[in-house]
Amino acid sequence: MAKPDDTTADLHILGYGDESIQRMIDYAGIGLYVNGADGLYRFINQPLVEMLGFEDREAFAKTGLRAEDFYVNPKDLLTFRNRIEETGAVKGFLFQARRHDGSTLWLSEHGTAVRKPDGTVDRYVGSLIDVTEFVETQGKLAEAQGDYRRFLDHAQEGIYRTSLDGRQLMANLALVRLNGYETEQEQLDAITDIGREWYVDPGRRNEFQRLLAEHGAIENFESEIYTHKTRKKIWVSENAYVVRDENGAPLYYEGTVREITQKKEAERTLRDALRSAEQADSAKARFLAHMSHELRTPLNAILGFSDIIRNTAEQGATPDKIVEYAEDIHQSGAHLLELINDVLDLSRIESQAMPVELEPVDTIRAIESGFNFIQPMAKQKNITLSIGGDTTAPLMADSRRLHQCLLNLLSNAVKFSHPDRPVTVNVTEAGGMISIAVVDQGIGIPKSMLNEIGKPFVTVDDPTITAPKGTGLGLTITRSLIDLMDGELSIVSVMSEGTTVTITLPKADL
Repeated sequence: MAKPDDTTADLHILGYGDESIQRMIDYAGIGLYVNGADGLYRFINQPLVEMLGFEDREAFAKTGLRAEDFYVNPKDLLTFRNRIEETGAVKGFLFQARRHDGSTLWLSEHGTAVRKPDGTVDRYVGSLIDVTEFVETQGKLAEAQGDYRRFLDHAQEGIYRTSLDGRQLMANLALVRLNGYETEQEQLDAITDIGREWYVDPGRRNEFQRLLAEHGAIENFESEIYTHKTRKKIWVSENAYVVRDENGAPLYYEGTVREITQKKEAERTLRDALRSAEQADSAKARFLAHMSHELRTPLNAILGFSDIIRNTAEQGATPDKIVEYAEDIHQSGAHLLELINDVLDLSRIESQAMPVELEPVDTIRAIESGFNFIQPMAKQKNITLSIGGDTTAPLMADSRRLHQCLLNLLSNAVKFSHPDRPVTVNVTEAGGMISIAVVDQGIGIPKSMLNEIGKPFVTVDDPTITAPKGTGLGLTITRSLIDLMDGELSIVSVMSEGTTVTITLPKADL
């Protein structure tokens, strides 16, 4: 260790012998040193003496301490000198030092080596700055940032920061996972335009920005979005605000995101239920109005004609007249019975109390059985009934309900056909399904009514038809029965050319 009186000699060696220069060095505010290759200090200024916990250079010199004695981690000194060997000089080397009293501080060191003519190190020259406050502040800041990050990543809601032009600047773990990513960096790298890539509605981001510009903050901003990586559609609710600089200029947006898909689905289910209830109430009102009319019409006829028979019998009416009135009563009674049966069937279907027993059914025999019942009605209009198609395969159905469906379709076909025109039933097979198409050459159905046909009490009006008007329930019941038998019903019609009603049911696997 250099003696105290060697300091001045060293100063002279370094060109610092002038007293004013020495004062400048001692009041520089940073530690300055010169130590030999052996680690002994050949010069140390007053600020560095005080940093290391001594009163003056003399007190420091008496200890005989070397440079390595002040490094908490001796490897730091080795690293420092190795870097000097590699690069010639080191700047801003951070290490923890130990004061004379055992306390520690953080120093930032600049240093270089002064070499002899043969290239070996003669001494090291450098400066030291006390950066303890800065390092401790950085440590506290890092700790605070760690606490803040833990808080963010344990939050259940997504938390974000975005730029004004739609780039993602920060996202917590909940938002990262909502978007289908593993890490925040992965999401930040992937998202370049939130408005175009995130919102299902391309204009939704513009609305988001408009509301923030007007109010500075928004709450419960609901939007349908794509989870960014998986492209799955979900609903979210956002709360957000604008972060501004000291002059009030907007810097970026911060906010939270909460998924509300289940809530939106529940709302939609509730709306659908309310709409269904309203439709049911409306249908009920229409049903009661129709039923009132439909029931009163045949009952009035029955009462009226029975009254006429009673009165005319007392007045000596001819048997032919009485038979005519009795026929009117019979037709009205039959219509009333048909209406009541249809209403009861419809009620059982809607209450899911209509049982069906599916079994293999001979398709052709079922159609021929329907022909037998409809034949008398067809003869009155000179209509021929025939079967065509490319298969005779059996199908799976409830034979009784299938017979009811075929009777409804065949009676409609005959009723609405022009006289002397055929009614054909074509049977085809495709994809494990059997289709039965009832084809007439009648009046057809107006295009505007195609979506209404099949609803209760909806009928096609034709003044040329003299047969009793139907109840308007037959096609409704037929469609419902076909649905119960795992089938489908479709209608194709052209005005003045005819109508084709097709029922499709599964083929029987024999």
